[in-house]
Amino acid sequence: MSNGNKYPSNEYELLRGLQEIIGEFSNGKYEVSIGDDAAVRRCAGNEKLVLTTDISVENVDFKLDYMSFREIGYRAMVSNLSDCAAMGALPDSALIQLTFPSEKTGIRESISEIYHGFADACRKWHFPIVGGDLSSGPVWSIGITLLGSLENGARVLKRSGVCHGDHLWVSGVPGLSAAGLEILSRWGRDGDALQFPQLIRAHVSPEPRIDLGVQLRKTTAVHAAMDLSDGLSKDCRTLAYENNLGIILKRDASLVPVEMIKLSDFLRIPWEKWYFHGGEEYELLFAASADFKPETVDGVSGSVCIGMFTKEVSD
Repeated sequence: MSNGNKYPSNEYELLRGLQEIIGEFSNGKYEVSIGDDAAVRRCAGNEKLVLTTDISVENVDFKLDYMSFREIGYRAMVSNLSDCAAMGALPDSALIQLTFPSEKTGIRESISEIYHGFADACRKWHFPIVGGDLSSGPVWSIGITLLGSLENGARVLKRSGVCHGDHLWVSGVPGLSAAGLEILSRWGRDGDALQFPQLIRAHVSPEPRIDLGVQLRKTTAVHAAMDLSDGLSKDCRTLAYENNLGIILKRDASLVPVEMIKLSDFLRIPWEKWYFHGGEEYELLFAASADFKPETVDGVSGSVCIGMFTKEVSD
């Protein structure tokens, strides 16, 4: 896989263009700004504050046909928590911006269920919702701004810092969420979908790798990390491009769980489609030196090496 001379994705190119519009203003308070999984602000006493935001829109990021409002709220919060994890930070607090279609019936009850989903995530990872805004609109839309924190003097995990010869690791199995979405789009939560509970769970109830992110930040052999949310092929291109390196990925069917292979055979869709080009995994991609020993890091169990970074860049 190559970083080439072009941007790694159309989205990346768009963001670079927007950054040119707003300029490179810096007051020295931000260690990380636009271009990583989150921004990082230096605060008094050498504490660091992590800021990230994400939007979930009905019929783009979720559908009411196969997800409950509670699941939608939880999953929207997880997308922000995963960005926090990628920086090696712990969640501190969240702000919610919720748009709802006022002409629908049962709006108050639906909003309550979404907030129950938020609360499920808040209780699990010990942080509060401290404010937000409600507004009506054509469809459901959830915007969340999450603040995270890093202890005094702690380093920040960034996308930059990868070295030639570093190995690429992933904290779980890419493609599970995309395979789950394939099932839900075809069958909803009934019928044939019941054969694939692991894949459905991966899509509707993902687990952000908060604790692992903290442990990776503390491990000097780990040089860089990012959230796996746009699919392995796209995110790997981004990580390679950010470090002016190429990357060689492994194709290893032994890493793919039985349910995904079963679904692949059942639908006659290559498992590689989900594995390499899926999305919304909320796992962590991280680059570590060749002598990295995963057994020395708490919570890294289940992570696998899936590639290597190289100075050799092919077209």
